[in-house]
Amino acid sequence: MAAGASGPTMTFGRKKKTRSIWDDPDATEVVDIPLEQLHPNPFNPRLVYRDEDIEELKDSINAEGGVLQDLSVAEVEGFLDYWRARLAETQPEKLEELEEKLGSVPAGDYVTLIGHNRKLALQRAGKTTAPCKVTNSKIPRARLLGLPENMRRIPLNPIEEALGFQGALDDGMLQAEVAAQTGCKQPHISRRIKLLKLPTEVQQAVMDGLAVSEAETLLDRLTTPEQQLQAWRVMREEGIKAAFAAARVLTPAPSTPSDTMAKPTPKAKKTAAVPPQKKNSPETHAPERPQRADVDPEEARPTSSEQSTSDQPTERDSSETRSEPDPDPGADAARLRVQACRTVLELGVPSNPRETVRLLAPALLAAPSKSAREMAHQWLRSAAKPIGPETASADTYFAEVSAAGDAKLTAHVALAVALAASEQRASDTSRPWDAQDRDYLAHLKSAVNYQPTDWELDRLGGK
Repeated sequence: MAAGASGPTMTFGRKKKTRSIWDDPDATEVVDIPLEQLHPNPFNPRLVYRDEDIEELKDSINAEGGVLQDLSVAEVEGFLDYWRARLAETQPEKLEELEEKLGSVPAGDYVTLIGHNRKLALQRAGKTTAPCKVTNSKIPRARLLGLPENMRRIPLNPIEEALGFQGALDDGMLQAEVAAQTGCKQPHISRRIKLLKLPTEVQQAVMDGLAVSEAETLLDRLTTPEQQLQAWRVMREEGIKAAFAAARVLTPAPSTPSDTMAKPTPKAKKTAAVPPQKKNSPETHAPERPQRADVDPEEARPTSSEQSTSDQPTERDSSETRSEPDPDPGADAARLRVQACRTVLELGVPSNPRETVRLLAPALLAAPSKSAREMAHQWLRSAAKPIGPETASADTYFAEVSAAGDAKLTAHVALAVALAASEQRASDTSRPWDAQDRDYLAHLKSAVNYQPTDWELDRLGGK
């Protein structure tokens, strides 16, 4: 301890009631062990050793003339005896992995319980031995020992943490005990372990830097590994958030004209002109004109010029046939907004209902029209997982929801009605957009990352 250091540090140490798992009550002697006799703990949760971290430790070793803390090791023979018997009873499928990693190791060698990074750094620094304490009493806790070391020094990535926590639970420890030993909160442990339910490809993405919050969104929104993997690939390819990718997976494409609401029905194309003969005859409107008995078959057959005329539309009709209706950017935007509304409903009631109420309350206060309620009903019933009672009538549906007294369902249905009312209002191209429309689009953007079209931005005044 440096000169002038006060005593509270020692007092603080004496106040600890629970002995830490890295305490060494049975190890009093430090011995130098050749590095080639030190083998990795097969239960070490660390999967990735970053070169820069090892290099930093190496520089510290060179600067200090050695490691500042001894390694904790156990004899291989005792380690194998204990874990062979324990795994045979609890996890026989793990025996093969244990034998693969340590089965051929000389009995006189050691397992590194604490100090994996230090051993690698010593090797890189050109050292041949490491100062060690032999702590065979820690063999039963070999699965948990790597967690405190790595969490205190070079942090584990979330998947490595999860593997370490799960290993401790496999040993029969409770989450509360793991929390006490590692200093982590119990909810943190639960959330980390949940990440192991993700597909391997997504777990690797988390190890490579995918935000845990995004991975947790996939777990919360999607129920199968196949859906989670599909959503992750959408995220990666399109650069979108997990919530929006999950909605893409869950939400089917609109299949009915009512989905678009604002899109006008295009005019049917005109067909080729009817040949001039028998122009006033009622048969000219029939799909197939029957042969009249009083007309000679040869006379009824059109001449070559007439045949040419009948095969081609007139100049006026030809131009009308080729021309397509002009694209309607307002209808296209409405289609996209409807898809976004469906996505919002697929994801459920947002985690911030206060913000939802602030944005959509005006739509509810304006007494949504019957058509808005029917639109909301159609969205709710045609979701990938239908929401609410299976009722064909919108009026009956809303009555049953109200009578059920389910607060979460009621909020979900109210959100649908507010979205439908807001959409009908926005689809009315005869009126300019105002702050309410701006709030509506802002809510879609906040909830599912909706990106307004150029046409919508223009209506919003370029904002």
